[in-house]
Amino acid sequence: MASSSIGQFRSWLVALGVVVAVVGGSSAVDAQAPEPAPGTIRVVHGLRGLVADIYLDGTLVLPTFQPERATDPLSIPAGDHLVEIRSAGAASTETPLLTQTVTVPAGFQGSLVAHLGADGNPTLTAYADDLTAVPAGESRLVVRHTAAAEDVAVLLNQQATFDDVEAETEASSIVGAGPYEVSVTGLAGGAPLAAPQNVQYADGTANFMYLIGSQADGTLGWAAVSIGNLQTAPAMIQTGDGSTTSPPGGHATTIALIAVTAAIAGAGALVVSRRRLATVR
Repeated sequence: MASSSIGQFRSWLVALGVVVAVVGGSSAVDAQAPEPAPGTIRVVHGLRGLVADIYLDGTLVLPTFQPERATDPLSIPAGDHLVEIRSAGAASTETPLLTQTVTVPAGFQGSLVAHLGADGNPTLTAYADDLTAVPAGESRLVVRHTAAAEDVAVLLNQQATFDDVEAETEASSIVGAGPYEVSVTGLAGGAPLAAPQNVQYADGTANFMYLIGSQADGTLGWAAVSIGNLQTAPAMIQTGDGSTTSPPGGHATTIALIAVTAAIAGAGALVVSRRRLATVR
């Protein structure tokens, strides 16, 4: 996403932090009470075909957010926040396509995904991100079913790695680093529901794979967020090709139409309350 969008979001968060600090410092007793640790949230846009304006607590924080993209990890104060999603350029007074309340626990680390639910309506689903160390020579693979589709099986190199992934759930595994063909079918097998993808899972990465789109509309596909620098000894060796790997919570996030597997961990559960939904196609 554009760096200006992230900059606006961070400016809003700084302003909110100042307000919290002023209110919290109104007395000597309050000053002695530590503020709860903020949550760290990565926003993933899984509503295919929708360029969105995303509002947080009434403020436009992610304008013209492109589909199949993700933000860098963003620090958000603990507590309840109202998230609204409108089509890009829509007036702030226009009825949102999606309105939900998100409760961020102190210290939460995870992803908040905008996607089609099993009923075909847009929704938000939160997942805790496991960014613990990965054994040398291996990768953590995470599949998250965030599509309007039946329960699915996920295959790596034509072998069923996850045989029953339900809507709005995830599954995970540690696999050897290297190339894979990833495909998805119904539980009974048969033809792939989305085009198989050839992917490369690098050593010491966590790969969060999102099944998105609509089975009924024939728009199922994959989006991926890959986080590097998680390997245990031996440490990463610079190859001399000038390439770099972003650390967890590092710089720009890569998101592409590719696939795989899953895991869950983190400091508490991110609570998402549905308020109002409208169909997005």
